Amino acid sequence: MCLLSFMMLFLSSLILFMWGIYMIMMEFSYFIEWEVVSLNSSSIIMTLYLDWMSLIFMSFVLFISSLVIFYSEEYMYGDLNLNRFIFLVLMFVLSMMFLIISPNLISILLGWDGLGLVSYILVIYYQNVKSYNAGMLTALSNRVGDVALLLSIAWMLNYGSWNYIFYLECMKNSVEMLVIGMLVILAGMTKSAQIPFSAWLPAAMAAPTPVSALVHSSTL
Repeated sequence: MCLLSFMMLFLSSLILFMWGIYMIMMEFSYFIEWEVVSLNSSSIIMTLYLDWMSLIFMSFVLFISSLVIFYSEEYMYGDLNLNRFIFLVLMFVLSMMFLIISPNLISILLGWDGLGLVSYILVIYYQNVKSYNAGMLTALSNRVGDVALLLSIAWMLNYGSWNYIFYLECMKNSVEMLVIGMLVILAGMTKSAQIPFSAWLPAAMAAPTPVSALVHSSTL
């Protein structure tokens, strides 16, 4: 499963990189939007935004993740739960990619919480006291970001849409949109382990070394 996952991620990385270069030259992007739930006047719309930057970012994430999985085959050799470990790493990568291509705060929340949940499961992989303590610190740090993101979602409901990409011009002159932007930045600080939310990152070393390599790399 390691070799198959490595080849799949590596080839996907090359394809996305070439696609991103093509989109730079052609100067266009894809905006995909579909209605998931509609109730009376309210609706939940899933939105994906593909441009050259998101494709290059996804290519970078997939490339690093493929190398981590390739390294895991030898490092985790003999582990009885190797397939489960590879599956969790793939879920980590999938959540991260979903986070990259989402211009909608609701879909960002799905990738965000998926990333937090998988991070917690990977940190407590060895199931000892040190791992559980590190996992709890990781989970609590992520919950601060969750609160900031949920507050920004609740506040942005006043605009009738969670697609912040439509309000980039408004952010320059609107105090409310500035507050929403600051809440999203605060949430991003917790996930990227910026001071004062950096304590969970060294604690994540309790996870297997391939996970530490993935978390401490530029992907997250």
